[in-house]
Amino acid sequence: MELTEIVETAKRQMVAITGLPADTVARLDRAEDGWAVAIDMLEHRAIPRTHDLIAAFEVTLDDGGKVVRWKRTGRFQRGQSREEG
Repeated sequence: MELTEIVETAKRQMVAITGLPADTVARLDRAEDGWAVAIDMLEHRAIPRTHDLIAAFEVTLDDGGKVVRWKRTGRFQRGQSREEG
């Protein structure tokens, strides 16, 4: 799979799993048995947009692109600074 396919597959599956719209992909790494992806999902839309509530997820995909594990790792406001790990 190409990287763009992995990203789109991960986003599509997380939308189906969580019911939340995908916002951004913050990280994509090759893992031992597939791929590790950090995806931010829009949990609550607000006005102004800087007050949107974003949920951060760590997602593991197998080599075929199927989600095998996911975990919400945090929540933050869009306008809030956060440290990348």
